Amino acid sequence: MKNLNKFALVAAMAFAFSACGNDANNTADNAETVPAEEAAPSLGEATVAGYGGDINVKVHFGEDGVIEKVETTHEETEDIGAAAIPELEKAVVEKNGTEGVDNVSGATVTSEAFKTAVDEAITNAK
Repeated sequence: MKNLNKFALVAAMAFAFSACGNDANNTADNAETVPAEEAAPSLGEATVAGYGGDINVKVHFGEDGVIEKVETTHEETEDIGAAAIPELEKAVVEKNGTEGVDNVSGATVTSEAFKTAVDEAITNAK
């Protein structure tokens, strides 16, 4: 009888421990999906007054939320502000935002307006 009780106890413990098993291999059923409203944005847009007129910025995001491209339309001075825009666009893509992007010498107003427009476009995309 003692052996039967020991066997029953061991069997019960084995059953209890196996019920607490890890289901790590079953990831497809437990994979979380991100609702559309929480997914990475694809485009943000904003318009800010620059030195020579409005600066309109479109910020394009990849699926991972990283900035892939910045498109700008503007009315800035041809040789000064307009010349600074491509440099600023490149810097924003490289830094994935405006933090750490320096103003272009001689085009401070354009640089500040551009960075403000990018920041607003990023905010508008979220």
